[in-house]
Amino acid sequence: MNVFFYGTCAAGFGVLKSKFDKDMADPMGKWVTDYRLSDLGNNEVMCCMNVTDMEALGAFMSDPAEVQWDQDNGAVYKLSLIHISEPTRPY
Repeated sequence: MNVFFYGTCAAGFGVLKSKFDKDMADPMGKWVTDYRLSDLGNNEVMCCMNVTDMEALGAFMSDPAEVQWDQDNGAVYKLSLIHISEPTRPY
């Protein structure tokens, strides 16, 4: 499943990128097969990732330590699921 999020991180992109790198080493790396995290400037970020286990993502994001990290670093974002299907006609 493709996941997209957009939001802000008051602590800055570098802090969020470091957290992603650490989390991808384990545990996220077990169920996120690819991702792109982008700095949009002014503390705005967006990310696209392929998640193979949505239940694991939900459990990870709702873990009290993760919720606390978001609060401590001013991370606020909205998550969207994206389903990519084959076109029914050529474009």
